[in-house]
Amino acid sequence: MKEDEQDIARLLAGELDEAGRRVLAKRFAADPVALKALGGQVLVEGLLGVALEDGFSAERRRGELMEAVRRADQDDFLAGVQGRIRRRGWRARIAALAALLVFGAGTWTVLRPVGVGTVTRLETVSWGGAGSFAEGGVIRSGERLRIEGGLVELEMGGRGRMIVEGPADLEFVNGMESKLHRGRVLMRVNEAGHGYRVETPKGAVIDLGTEFGVSVGGDQRVETHVLSGEVEAVPEGGGKVLLKKDEALLFDGGAGTRFKTDGGSFYTELPPRQRGGLKSVHWAMEATGDGSDRAAVNGFGPGSYDMVLQTMDQGGMPGRVEGVFGSALAFDGKGGFAESAFPGIGGQEPRTVSFWVKAPRDFSIREGFGIISWGSLEETGFGQAWQISINPLDQDGPVGRLRVGAHGGQIVGNTDLRDGRWHHVAVVLYQASRPDIGRHVMIYLDGELEPISRRALHELDTRIDGADHGVWLGRNLSYKSSRPTRQHGGFFRGELDEVFILSGALGQQEVRHLMKRNEISR
Repeated sequence: MKEDEQDIARLLAGELDEAGRRVLAKRFAADPVALKALGGQVLVEGLLGVALEDGFSAERRRGELMEAVRRADQDDFLAGVQGRIRRRGWRARIAALAALLVFGAGTWTVLRPVGVGTVTRLETVSWGGAGSFAEGGVIRSGERLRIEGGLVELEMGGRGRMIVEGPADLEFVNGMESKLHRGRVLMRVNEAGHGYRVETPKGAVIDLGTEFGVSVGGDQRVETHVLSGEVEAVPEGGGKVLLKKDEALLFDGGAGTRFKTDGGSFYTELPPRQRGGLKSVHWAMEATGDGSDRAAVNGFGPGSYDMVLQTMDQGGMPGRVEGVFGSALAFDGKGGFAESAFPGIGGQEPRTVSFWVKAPRDFSIREGFGIISWGSLEETGFGQAWQISINPLDQDGPVGRLRVGAHGGQIVGNTDLRDGRWHHVAVVLYQASRPDIGRHVMIYLDGELEPISRRALHELDTRIDGADHGVWLGRNLSYKSSRPTRQHGGFFRGELDEVFILSGALGQQEVRHLMKRNEISR
């Protein structure tokens, strides 16, 4: 047996001393031809060793090797491999020598991308970039998930689950590491996934057994939030920072800036898919001569559902204008509104509210509250209200965006509606054991899932029993003649068409059908 082969055999058996390992590493670095000639023996022995590894270790080793090859040029790669031969155990030495073989031979057939996750759910996804994934599809190392909007749920090869919220660009390095270039991800990691690493443009987050979120904004603002357990954050240019439950970190240089976790910043669950028919009430906004708008009712019990046009203070009655489907109603923001005896959907029941809205370009922040509202707004009744508005409060989020509030918590969208154009809106509260305004409400704008710019958490329990009014259109829930609220205005100014309230959560395709056909899909 040649000297090289004897040294290889001794290395594989763990019998080669430090000096011998150093000489061997230098010999292969200087003679790629010899490396290739001896590759068969190394590769066979290496694969036998790899076969003895458990699945988790093998997956992680392959991923690390792929990433090392991808990142490094030849000189750096060879130097790193030599170091592994000198320092690591026999299986790591085999993997390193096999990597040298592949690199020196100029072929990548051994290092094929491996599956790192499976797409378990797509919700309202619009794809960006060249490719897309289907439900049940496998994501492999080196692939990137690019979405312009929507939610993607992934099962991470037995290591846990991930929810990606668009717009997002996520690169899968290997089974234990991904790179978030933009967007939001929520990781729920099990024991097999401990140590999972999320790289960002400004540092990394490493799981220590936890549920955590990472966000990269369009302005490259990077945050991580710990919902349970612990993570290790490594900001660029700083040391390691240990974060525990309810702690968050802004990656702004050095050790970063700590603050309290905003759990509502991330979707922690996807909505269940709707099954079966839904009860509904529909107001077409085609006011009749008697000052009312007839209701089309399906599934709800007997009662009065028509919308009655009213006015108070200095306002005028809502007037008919041209709408998206036939006529619509215009509200003056001074005192005109409409009311139905229908109390709305109460408690924690799932619901969908769908309508068309047009807000003028000269819209005032005093004219934002109260597009559609019901429930109770008592001082101590937090979470008991349900009100959809155009946000007038900059402390709660960007002004002019759609807002869904529950008195004590709210979500605010991302699109400025003050443009004098018709927009279709669907607000969906989906089924949950303890529904929260910040976690379980989705907004669809013109058929697309609307990114949420700001959330404030509060459990929902809409109070309709004992409320002193039913569903209001155009009137702020906090405005009452006995104690008028002048600070934020009492009435909405704009136009409304085709208002639906349904007793369940619609999905995107059903929302789009309603938007295009003005009817509920069956």
